[in-house]
Amino acid sequence: MDTLRGMADEGSQVGRGVESPGAARLPAPGRGWSRLYPLRGLPHQRQVWAWISFDVANQSFTLLINTLLFSIFFTEVVAANSPNPSTLWSITYAASMLLVVLASPIAGALADERSWKKEALVITGFACAILTCMLGLIRPGQLALAMAIYIPANFAFSIGENFLAAYLPELARREDFGRVSGFSWGCAYAAALLLLILTAAAMQLFGLGAAEQWRPFFVFAGVWFGAFIIPTLLFLRERPTQPSHRGVHILLVGFVRLRESLRHIREFRDLITLMAASLFYGTAMSVIIFFASILAKEFGFDEVRLVVFVGVITVSGVGGTLLPTLYQDRFGHKRMTIALLVLWLLTSLGFAYYAHLHSVSLNPATFPTWPLWLLGNLIGVGLGSLGSANRAFVGFLAPASRTAEVFGVWGMVFKLAAVCTIPFAVVKDRYGTTMSLLVLAGFLVVGLAITLLVDEKRGRAAAEGADRDAGVGA
Repeated sequence: MDTLRGMADEGSQVGRGVESPGAARLPAPGRGWSRLYPLRGLPHQRQVWAWISFDVANQSFTLLINTLLFSIFFTEVVAANSPNPSTLWSITYAASMLLVVLASPIAGALADERSWKKEALVITGFACAILTCMLGLIRPGQLALAMAIYIPANFAFSIGENFLAAYLPELARREDFGRVSGFSWGCAYAAALLLLILTAAAMQLFGLGAAEQWRPFFVFAGVWFGAFIIPTLLFLRERPTQPSHRGVHILLVGFVRLRESLRHIREFRDLITLMAASLFYGTAMSVIIFFASILAKEFGFDEVRLVVFVGVITVSGVGGTLLPTLYQDRFGHKRMTIALLVLWLLTSLGFAYYAHLHSVSLNPATFPTWPLWLLGNLIGVGLGSLGSANRAFVGFLAPASRTAEVFGVWGMVFKLAAVCTIPFAVVKDRYGTTMSLLVLAGFLVVGLAITLLVDEKRGRAAAEGADRDAGVGA
């Protein structure tokens, strides 16, 4: 309670313009550049920046490992002798996600009960950082070793994302979720852009263009991850709660809380509907994250152009995050999500048409690549904005008394979506890229149709009612 009272005092002092020892100074409202500062007026600035630091930290794993380098290293070096490298990569990734699917709801419920979100966040973060460095040990053909290191690394990264998202309701009001989530996502994309610049420079300066030479980048990714977790470790605080299940064994309390939530699931039908929609368009997001570099190489991009292409997607992602940051809280979470899904659906259909024209071209080597750059920009805008918008939308409909539990389920859904990338990989290996991209568009269509069923106001009222019943204030 002393920690909670201190946080409240800090917030009230900042609100009165009094600088407390533990608070970062807020920009003065209405003065010059401070009008453009997305977090202007929010209390607990140091807390928010410590949270953002973890979003920056895990970009090294998202970008260098999952999106850009390790997917190619796995298919061209580790599984080079396999007839189905894309399927093997998808199965390896899906195995780690299946573990997250099984663990997320229970881990989230336990974190809510014992106020362990910070501990879980920091432990999984450092575990992922260490395992990421160990990816540099893998040699050609060592499939078992690659899976033994990558699967727990991606498990730690992915379940850590759940605990990170669960902090959002502690850092801002529901009316500001889009602003905070979008700004953090934008900072993460800016960090990803810096990582891309450093990677491209290292490839040029040290001659590290071939996939076999990329092990130093894996070590660098792990070091980056660990370094940016340090502010989270030092400055992020968690609001203490009183355990609601005293006397229940620690190994059982997560199951007990989850069972109680399932009893009242009908009260949160709009949140559940949103989760169902997230499963389908989350699959599309996972496909882009884990197959973007593979697809770009298929259309003739060498290693340097590949890094530039992912850089273009990243720059567009920074711009894309401005949409939820600036407009989502006013425009509406549902309307923003629908608009972004329509954009992504049109882009995926355009990508499929481009792939078809490329496949029937008499000379694929000279086929124009400018449409791919245009599509890459649209993909980046959709990826950055849709991810941020979804996190804020779930937080908007989640009871504050069960944030880690809800985001545990949210994490389970998105990791299950990653498992659903297997049909994309199988179709790609058997029937070609064009058909696989049409499968991607199909997932988006279903996700869009389900999102139309969400009633945003009813869902928020249900969350606020659950908080009143639990004795939790706004």
